[in-house]
Amino acid sequence: MVRLLIGTAAGVICLDQRTATPEGALPSTRFLARGADGAYALDSDNALWRRDAAGDWTCINPRCIEQEVWAFACDSRPPGRLYLGISPAMLYRSDDGGASWMECESIRRIPGYDTWTFPPPPHIPHVRSIAPDPEVVGGLFIGVEEGGVFRSPDGGDTWQSLNDGLYWDVHTVTPVPGARRLYATTGGGFYRSEDSGATWRHHETGLDRGYTVAFAVSPAAPDVVYTAAAATPPPGWRNGANAGLYRSADGGERWQHLEGGLPAQFDRMVGALVAEGDGQAYACAGSTVFGSEDGGEHWSALVEGLPAVQALITL
Repeated sequence: MVRLLIGTAAGVICLDQRTATPEGALPSTRFLARGADGAYALDSDNALWRRDAAGDWTCINPRCIEQEVWAFACDSRPPGRLYLGISPAMLYRSDDGGASWMECESIRRIPGYDTWTFPPPPHIPHVRSIAPDPEVVGGLFIGVEEGGVFRSPDGGDTWQSLNDGLYWDVHTVTPVPGARRLYATTGGGFYRSEDSGATWRHHETGLDRGYTVAFAVSPAAPDVVYTAAAATPPPGWRNGANAGLYRSADGGERWQHLEGGLPAQFDRMVGALVAEGDGQAYACAGSTVFGSEDGGEHWSALVEGLPAVQALITL
């Protein structure tokens, strides 16, 4: 089992061989990401922290921005490159490891920007997903809830719309290294593109819940993907999310509901999914982190009773 960093409502926990150890003095931790110089965490006050190889945390910026953050990502190729996605829909970029931030105001010039929305009042959209482009240094993809998928080849200076055939309520966008394939989870199900986002196809065979959110792709086998899906959008979760965990071995064309060792249904939505190595997969929901060492066939609770889990990465 690999080591995991778990972001919780009470700070960061390192999980090593089922031993959970609190780290640092971080408060509620909403986002985690891996960078070239260590792991990064963004807390509930929008303070940015960095973890070194010894497991020590340093506060890099006590208040990165004032707005509500919905997405956080690191790109290890341009030195110091970090991104924040916020509400109202905007992207911020740092080129100095988070010490300072600049607004990528070009997003406002994307055709259709004024039509982006969000179902609950006051209907303010946000950048929900950020993924560095593995084929272009400085390139990235963003997913807007609700607005669609967009690609920038130059760190957010210019943008291309990638929404032909895609449902625009986007939760995650994930590019596959060494290919033209993109995956997207949306409020209308799972989508895949084979032409760098120029066109999309909706795949739902075996996916008996339609509100797809968390997603992970195996780095060793990019056809092996995982997603978590609920039966309804969040307004229908008042009595439980009625969510399930699913795996596909053919890039999302056919899905299998995973049950071995998992709840029959998740009342709390699966908040994060991670796939690592050859067949290792991890998921968090509520106060529990689950793990599988055989490609999702069998799962066990690695740690339970945590403060609410909000983020998960491998070390």
